[in-house]
Amino acid sequence: MKWLEDEIVDMPETEIIEENIYIDEELLKNKSLIRVDMNAIQYPLFSKNPKRKVNQIVKYFFNQKRDMYINVVPMNGNYIPGELEEKIFIALMKLMKKKGMQRRFIVTANELKNELSMNTKDYVKRVKEALIRLASTNYEFKNTLYSNKEKSLLTKEVHTTIMSLEILKLEDKKNRLLKEKISDKRIKEAYEISVSDYFYDNLVSKGYLVYDSDTLLTIDNGTSRTLYMLIEKLRFNELYLKVDILFLIKRIPLKYDKKNIARTIQTIGKSLEELKEKKLIKSFNFIKDTTWEKSEVEIFFSEINLILKQDRFFTDLNDFKRMTTSLSISDMEHESVIEDLLEKKEEITLDVINEIMINLPSSARKLKTMPKTIKDSIEFYGVEKVLLAVQYLKKQKNLKSPRAYFLKSLENNWFDGEILEMNILKKENKKEEVLSETLEDKKKEKELYQKFEKLPLNIQNGVEGYVYREYIELCGIETKIQQLAFMGSRKKLICDYLEKYPNILRDIEKIEEENKSIAKIDEGAMIERENLKKYIDEYMELYRELMRIENDNIENTKKKIILECMDYFINKNLTLEKLKEIIKQNLL
Repeated sequence: MKWLEDEIVDMPETEIIEENIYIDEELLKNKSLIRVDMNAIQYPLFSKNPKRKVNQIVKYFFNQKRDMYINVVPMNGNYIPGELEEKIFIALMKLMKKKGMQRRFIVTANELKNELSMNTKDYVKRVKEALIRLASTNYEFKNTLYSNKEKSLLTKEVHTTIMSLEILKLEDKKNRLLKEKISDKRIKEAYEISVSDYFYDNLVSKGYLVYDSDTLLTIDNGTSRTLYMLIEKLRFNELYLKVDILFLIKRIPLKYDKKNIARTIQTIGKSLEELKEKKLIKSFNFIKDTTWEKSEVEIFFSEINLILKQDRFFTDLNDFKRMTTSLSISDMEHESVIEDLLEKKEEITLDVINEIMINLPSSARKLKTMPKTIKDSIEFYGVEKVLLAVQYLKKQKNLKSPRAYFLKSLENNWFDGEILEMNILKKENKKEEVLSETLEDKKKEKELYQKFEKLPLNIQNGVEGYVYREYIELCGIETKIQQLAFMGSRKKLICDYLEKYPNILRDIEKIEEENKSIAKIDEGAMIERENLKKYIDEYMELYRELMRIENDNIENTKKKIILECMDYFINKNLTLEKLKEIIKQNLL
């Protein structure tokens, strides 16, 4: 692990295009959700060193060969970005979303002050300096910059800033229209932000994670904030994370000194304690087998942390879709990305969700969150990709977290190259499915259902109850979605069940025929020995057939019924009404 090291080097008129960039805030379900570029999460783009020096270059190496690194070079006479710049960056991401997720947008120091809840009088000066620092710091990435467009780390050397900045003086005549839009006349200048291409490409596609900006900004300690963002990426959708201490120290980054490593670990411990107090993690535990340098930390998350994480992602995604469909932006740089998202919209019915649920492995069907996960995944990836992911999931064995694996396979296209075998929901097959339902099939279904309707009401209820239970077993979960879907397909499911088990109707017809004599018996009349045996046998046989109960269990229940009937029968007090009562008591 010695190759994870840092190297510090000490060095001696604007055209405004009017565009409808603001959107109705009612379109946003959660205005505090922001997208953070993957590189800003996993790399130390913002220093945690409170004693940064002017003109100090910091170079982070990530392998032993020293050919994987990030070189952070400040503007001459300035510092590299730190704590304040990170907060400004988070606030900018929030304002960027409010202004329509365009690459270029305009902000004021007052807007940033409000987002950061700054109460210092010199906020204009501090905000401006931080923006200049963000725009002027150059990042040199070598084999480290993640690009979602390429679906991997770029192997070439890339020099880029996080953003560019143009300061707009409102007193200038060319900025007159902009000045008119700003109600606070004390504001003297505004800032046009332009997010760099590499970072923006990730933000509008899939090279980002979603965080709640309010949560990030209420984490007072910068180390705690960075640690939270990093572990949220590392754990994906798991409720448990185990990671090397040295890895965290280098990625945050914190001061690393072999002699004082215990002190650095104390810093991590305090940060984890803060996250625990804010309920962002459930608990944590340091594991030290030999030395602190080789130690690990295990972090536990609660179920609510997982639910909130997924909710953030899909809420942000839906906000993004609403923005791209409601705005008329002529210079959207990533129209192809937007069109791709919109093309994926499918009609997501309960039948579609349940068809997919039935095809999931049993371990996944049992998860209460799976129906919503399926629905949200279809909205984002489309039906065909979701089906491929389900098909791929079924081939895996001994999965501990099927839902997390399912989402990860969608995110990384693990099923790439697979041929879709589950064609039940593919658009091109919908017409074929309708045509395949012949008049003969409809006639057969109608006849089956007519026979079902002629059955006694208690038998109908028994059959329907078993059909429902079998349906729920296939779904692996019972929620309102499954209940509504069952009611919508009730008739077909019952007919399918009766066709699958034709003996049910034949046996019932036989029972009805054989018991005509019993049916003629008055409810209050005494039961003869021959009818008693026939009635109990046929009733229990029907119950066994419908409920699929083992013979041993049926025989035991029958013995109990007979024992209870004995005294009544011998004393000639056993009526049909009393017999029904005894049978029901033993079956319920």
